[in-house]
Order: sequence, then structure tokens, then C-alpha cells
Amino acid sequence: MSNKEEFIKNLSSEDERERAFAVEDIVYEGIPEAIDLLVAQLEIESSQFVREVIIRNLRTLSGSVLVEKTIPLLHSDDAFIRNAVIEVLSEQDELAISHIEPLLDNPDKDIRKFAVDILFQLQSPHSAAVIARGLDDSDINIKITAAEYLGKLEAKAHIGGINRLFLNSRNLLLRCTCLETMAILGDEESARLVAEFYPQPEQINELELYSYLKYLARQGKEEYLPFVFSLMKSKGKLMAKEIINTIEGILRRSGAVYLPAGMVEDLALYIASDINVINKYELLVFLGHFKNSEIGPLLASYACSAEKLLCLGAVEGLGFLGDPEQLPLLLELKKQIGDDELLEAVGKAIIQLAPVR
Repeated sequence: MSNKEEFIKNLSSEDERERAFAVEDIVYEGIPEAIDLLVAQLEIESSQFVREVIIRNLRTLSGSVLVEKTIPLLHSDDAFIRNAVIEVLSEQDELAISHIEPLLDNPDKDIRKFAVDILFQLQSPHSAAVIARGLDDSDINIKITAAEYLGKLEAKAHIGGINRLFLNSRNLLLRCTCLETMAILGDEESARLVAEFYPQPEQINELELYSYLKYLARQGKEEYLPFVFSLMKSKGKLMAKEIINTIEGILRRSGAVYLPAGMVEDLALYIASDINVINKYELLVFLGHFKNSEIGPLLASYACSAEKLLCLGAVEGLGFLGDPEQLPLLLELKKQIGDDELLEAVGKAIIQLAPVR
């Protein structure tokens, strides 16, 4: 009996270890029918251990034959097999796209969804054009998935389809997904549509507001700042991270050196409120990037805080601020602290305020 015949025979062994070894040997020896043998065994295999060995070995293989032989397994009633096949196909190169694209016409919506998932995981520059077909799928979940993936792939060529879907959708989750993708891919048409769709942002429902803020964080202009600052009073604790991200995103894109009138005071009150200390840290660091005269004293007031993150944020902010008047405070602080992380931050800030010549 040849080695090949012995390996095939061992696939039927009652001992799961022998079956697992047979799988390994079939692949290691490069038996031409390896893919057929492993796929057939996967469909009938009862041992989870052996099934995992089969998948692990299939993932070491590649080529159009592997794609062709494993695609039919997406129809399996076994969730493990379906998910495992998605993993196998997702590791193939661009040649898999031509085999997977026809699945988008499959009458089974689950198969179409699997196809979109695989195309995304391939991370091929050619995947986006095929995924974009999902924007017109009859199933709402596939539309949502396609819109999300196009954003993650930064597929700017398909912003037109996203804009259209946003405008025409009556489904809240789909609209929110489009909005978050528009945050990444958005163009002038996106900005016009968003402005027209939300003429009164203060009336946006809470679920949609999260996505709206994500859009403003990446695409919003300074004209939106009064609205965002108003949220600090109404939803300041609940949506702190989203509010802060939006303020930072808008101001960074504006290139402002000085914060608009009253904004430092509003942010000071926000920092003093009961938001999470991590959010306070982030705001203190961010304030250091602006030159308003009130910022130095504000940061200095937190530099001696007993709360480490507040002290750290203030010190880092002072470093960015670069005001030499705060140097004595930092030099004194350096003498008092014993925490290594704080000590390092203070040392860096001192250098930023008084660089070595």
C-alpha cells in the first residue's frame, strides 16, 4: 500500500488522532487530490478536533481550485463549516474575487452576506467595487454591511452611492451607517445632504446623534461648534467622548491658534464637571495647543492635582503651550513628585518650555 493509499485509509480510522495525522500528511506530502480529500472529510467529520485540523491545513493552501471547492460549503447547515470557509476564502488573493462575485446574485441572502464579508476581509483594492453592489441589495442588512465596509476601506470612489443611500433610506440603522461612512468618505455633496437632512440638529434623536457627531468630528466646520458646545450641558456626561472628539476634530481642521471667545471658560467648566477623568485628561492636553491667555493659569491649576491623570494632562498641556512663565511651576513640581510617569512628563514639558541650546 502506497503512502497516499494509507493516508486516505486513515481518514476513515475510528481513532481521531489517526484521522488528524492523515490530514496533516496529505497536505505535507502534497497529494494532488488534497483539497478534494479535505473538503470531503470536513463535510462528514464528527470530531471537532479533526475539523479544526482540516481547516488549519486548508488555510495553508491557495489557488483557484481551493476557492472553487470550498465556496459550495457556504451552503452548509453547519455554522462551524460556514465560518471556517469564510476564514479560508478571506485569506486568498485577488483571484478569489471573480469566484466570489457571482455569489452576490445568489437568492439566499445569507450567501450574499458571506460574499460581502469575504470580499472585505480580502482587503484587496479591487474588493470595493464588488462590495458596492451590496448597496443595491434587497436585504437591509447587506446594504448596511456594504456601506460600513466601504467606509472602512476608505473607498472614496463610491461616496456617490453612499450619499444616495443616505438620502433615500428610511431605516434608522442604515442611515446612521451611511452617516458614519460619509464621515470618512464625505464630499461636498455629502455636506449639503447632511445639512439639509438635519436643519435643526438639536432635534436629532439620541441614537442618531452619535453617528451625527462622528460625521461632524471628521467633516464638520466651525459653524457647528455652538451646537456641539450646547451638548455639554444637555448630554455632557453621557456623550463626553463623542463631544470631545467632535470639538477637537473641528478645531484641528480649522487651524485655529486661539479658541473663540468664551470657549475656554466653557471647557474649564466641562473639565470641572463630573465627566470621566480620562475625558478631562484629554481636554487638558488639547487646550495646550491654543494660545489664549487664560489657558496657562487653567492648566497650572490642575498641574498640582492629587489625581494623577489630571496632573499628567495639565503637564502635557503646558508642554504644548510652551509658555516660559510656567517654567518655575514645572521645576518646583519636578522636586515634589515621585511617580516615574509624571516625572518623565514634567521633564519633557520643561524641555519644551526651555529647550537646551
